[in-house]
Amino acid sequence: MQFTENEFRDYLFNNHKENISDLIVGRRNPVTWKSNEFPPLRFLLQKLAEQRINELLDDLESLVITARELPLGKLGDSTTRLDLFGSSERNGITIIELKKSKQTERQAFTELLAYANHFCSIFPGLKESSITSILIAPMETRTVRDAFVQELVANNKSLVALIPKDDNGKITLSVYYPDESYYQWFENNLLDDRSMLTVVIAFPIIEGWIDNDTQSENKTIPDYSKAALNTISNAISHRLESEGFHALVYASQKWGEIGQLFPYPNTICVAAINPFSSFRTATYEDTVYGESAQGRLSEIQSIYNQISDDERKFWFESMELSFHNRLTISVKEEFQLCFKNKNGSSLHSEISRPDWYEFKTNIIDSVCTHKLDIYLTGLLRLIYVTYISHIYDSKENCIFYHDDLPKYSYDTLRKFLPVWEILRVLGLGEEQA
Repeated sequence: MQFTENEFRDYLFNNHKENISDLIVGRRNPVTWKSNEFPPLRFLLQKLAEQRINELLDDLESLVITARELPLGKLGDSTTRLDLFGSSERNGITIIELKKSKQTERQAFTELLAYANHFCSIFPGLKESSITSILIAPMETRTVRDAFVQELVANNKSLVALIPKDDNGKITLSVYYPDESYYQWFENNLLDDRSMLTVVIAFPIIEGWIDNDTQSENKTIPDYSKAALNTISNAISHRLESEGFHALVYASQKWGEIGQLFPYPNTICVAAINPFSSFRTATYEDTVYGESAQGRLSEIQSIYNQISDDERKFWFESMELSFHNRLTISVKEEFQLCFKNKNGSSLHSEISRPDWYEFKTNIIDSVCTHKLDIYLTGLLRLIYVTYISHIYDSKENCIFYHDDLPKYSYDTLRKFLPVWEILRVLGLGEEQA
């Protein structure tokens, strides 16, 4: 491109304040899945990402660029300048950072994320996902491309990348869609039983507030008890969502007669994706291995090799333990918050961290219980909702959970059985699914 960065910024501001979308080329429809088998996770996430990119492109049609080289700074801090600043109908704030060079695009991406964070700090209550961030850069650096997918999919940021081109004096901005290789590390075995960590809190019947089914002729939990248990699960799921855990949360109560044999028949169960699962990442004689893509394992091996000998031996174990402890603390604190009492008394409870497979196949915990609504957070929610949308949009191509589809999709979002079964099958290896 013949323009310098400053000239290109000025060109956009002077000529395309209200119609930058006219320069955008290369938009395409999201990927489609034509098989009647379960789509793999990487496909669902690629489809989700491409749908989000296209929604943001639609929003750019109403973008009005209102400032260039906008100074950003707090008292006592140095001032940085945002290349272009504007607003659009859907997201409001839109920030644009541009770089022509491959060598500087990583810096530009970092600055873009920092600028979004800055606006959240000066407008408390604003989330970064509510700000449209546009990176105009060559997108030639693998680190930037990887980070783009991570921020767009896993962190739910509103991001668009546009590649500037000059074709004989005609300026265009080509949409960047990450190719399928960037989703390959989102593997089905992220949902494998061996990739999950579990925290279970058990507590007693609270007469008049959370009762069991013994007083009901049809052996069901009273509605007020269901509402209470679901509220607790929902509160915990919100806490985990805010802290970045990818988890499922549900309450259960042991059947009346069986429950009477246990001092704590009520349970809140949390199962979260374990990013440090030994099933997917482990070491033997300083070699990283596991049920995962070789490219991912090679990346981890490179980091592992640079860790000091003293720390290397138990590196994975210590990270997994730290993650599990953080999950446990979050669940425990939110549970205790739900049972604050005006008289200052505390509710007795027991907390455990069982193996997920053993817990969900245990006859008492899996069969002899009433299971209530299930709540999903993070990637689990995105994966499930994307799949539900997929089967409603393409019923003729989906053989699982087709005949039993409710009329409206909302009826699938909290019910235990469809969530449980769909996540179970999605968690199978692709050769099994």
